Amino acid sequence: MKSNASLLKKLTIGLLFVGATSVSMMSQAAVTLLVDDHIKVTAINGQEVQQSLFQPLTKEFTLQPGQHAITAKYDRLYNLQRDEHDYLRSGNVSVTAELADNQTYRLTMPNQPEDYEAAKDYAKQPTLAIQQNNTVIASQQGMAGNQGGLLSGLGKALGGVFGGAGDAELQNQRAIAALDQPAAMPNNTNVGTTNIKQTTSVNTSTNTLDSFMQIWLQATPAEREKMRQWIQQ
Repeated sequence: MKSNASLLKKLTIGLLFVGATSVSMMSQAAVTLLVDDHIKVTAINGQEVQQSLFQPLTKEFTLQPGQHAITAKYDRLYNLQRDEHDYLRSGNVSVTAELADNQTYRLTMPNQPEDYEAAKDYAKQPTLAIQQNNTVIASQQGMAGNQGGLLSGLGKALGGVFGGAGDAELQNQRAIAALDQPAAMPNNTNVGTTNIKQTTSVNTSTNTLDSFMQIWLQATPAEREKMRQWIQQ
């Protein structure tokens, strides 16, 4: 009898453990982000997203619930007449949003034209949006004329001085840092702010980069050559 009671006790404990594990897994369910056509995700939450030029664009991401900063480009290949084609890409655009547990969202660029000439204009300043059930919960329009980004060109000119971080990663980190900046409010008004880990370090590195960028842009060709030599030491 004692043996049977002991066995029953172990089975009961085991079932309780399985149940608790199931509840824990349900409480940590992931967020699904579906990506519409002609959108290339380049960075998420401060990290560059590597996508090969010769592979199809990633159409789905699995994220943890919470605040997310997502950076992407308009990316479309147009097949023209006489076997000609043109590859249209925009600059990076970043959008931030709070994504809820166990929900599905879509990353979109609304009002994409099919006409090639219209698409060339669209690529200059697309809007990046996050939607749920056809409702836009967050959106951000790109900066006009941002084709590839100033910081990207600067990084290439310096031979990768920024540790391989491109314009997408830097812009994404700036979007994260901006989440921690309180909006201007009237006196005697209390507002809550969203805390993001490593915000301080992101702000510091961004400010340092901005300062260096200004020095580089104002430098003469001879001064830039000295900077390159110093960096390579």
